[in-house]
Amino acid sequence: MDGVILFADDDVLTAGSTENDLFSKFNENANYSVLPIDSLKDLKTTLDSMSIIKVLILDWDFKEKNLEKGMPEKSRNPMEILSSSEIYSLIYIYSRTKLSSEIQNSLLGKFGTNKIFFNEKKSGPKAATNEFKKICDDITKYEKANKQMEVPFLWSKTINKSAQKIFLELEKANEYWLQEIIKTAKEDKADEVMEVINIFNNLLNESLVQNKDLRDSINKNEKITVKNESKKKTAKLYQRLFYSKILHDSPIMTGDIYKFDDNEYGILITPECNLARINERNYEDSENDKNKSIGNEIFYLEFLQFSCKQINDMLQKKHSYEISTNFNDLNKKRKDSLRKIFNNDEPSLHILPSFPFDEENYNQPVCINFKKALITRDKKEVEGKRTKFKLNSPYIQQLRQRFLAYFGRYGVPAVPDSLKEYNLNK
Repeated sequence: MDGVILFADDDVLTAGSTENDLFSKFNENANYSVLPIDSLKDLKTTLDSMSIIKVLILDWDFKEKNLEKGMPEKSRNPMEILSSSEIYSLIYIYSRTKLSSEIQNSLLGKFGTNKIFFNEKKSGPKAATNEFKKICDDITKYEKANKQMEVPFLWSKTINKSAQKIFLELEKANEYWLQEIIKTAKEDKADEVMEVINIFNNLLNESLVQNKDLRDSINKNEKITVKNESKKKTAKLYQRLFYSKILHDSPIMTGDIYKFDDNEYGILITPECNLARINERNYEDSENDKNKSIGNEIFYLEFLQFSCKQINDMLQKKHSYEISTNFNDLNKKRKDSLRKIFNNDEPSLHILPSFPFDEENYNQPVCINFKKALITRDKKEVEGKRTKFKLNSPYIQQLRQRFLAYFGRYGVPAVPDSLKEYNLNK
């Protein structure tokens, strides 16, 4: 896998140290590109800036100089940085300080048991040579055991190169391209931020789909046989594809999931262009003093509401089926019939799989009945009821389109069988 090795250690640039000798061996090897980092500040900046990291070799005990004159060095560890970082690569903790079981378990829980190794430094005249061989062997084993990471690594590299190219082209076209898009979006009463992001994502998507190396790499994975496929892992994957976690300070967005009470939920379907005004008012509220009046305008939000038990009621009524039934005991015809509900063939119903009622539950679908789903609520009524999740694109667009199509239906007379047969038998 391509990528830069980050060697983060306070002694990595100290001449004569084992760490510096080890860094030199990586630096002299044509198979590796290595970047030395000797402070936690530089480590944080680099992690935030780089997209393709082959492996992070990380000391645990950093002696950092105090900026105050005459003050002693401070000893710090990178726990805070790791806790706040999302790192898709091998993390190789290489330190003289032995980590406690509590810290190791915390890191294993965040990054996964196969993504982080713990090794103690050795000393002696041959330490650098021996450690270089050991770390290289560990990296090789890791890459062989994680072939599934090859495409994401190439993908990340492609995104990085494409983004730079797009920004350069936009800048050459008009150095005020950002302001131009914002201005146009504002005139159209759209959410300026969402418009800018969507336009860039569209350009990035066009660049990615035309990249032959990325397409070829993805195509190769089609031939890989998945062994011992886990249904729970599949459900967990699709829950992530369908739904995203939202940050507490995220603006209100189409697709946000609300919990009205223990049984009733709703998905926000108000278009982004209408939400832009509401989010703008939220910003104004935060900028104004609490005692300062800024008007009493009421904002209404549109939701498609459903209950937790709606899916069970639908399955019992239409399919005489209880979710508690053992699905494997059914015959093939019954199984096929039940599977089809997820195709959303029935115009008045919409099924969403693996709904995120909580973070550890992946097998609870929901059923939205368009006949009685639409509700409107004053924004103030639903404050504090937004959950941590939203329905992603394109699934929120599909839901809105199916809902609008259901109420926009227009019946036309059926054609006679003779006409059907005449058209089918020339």
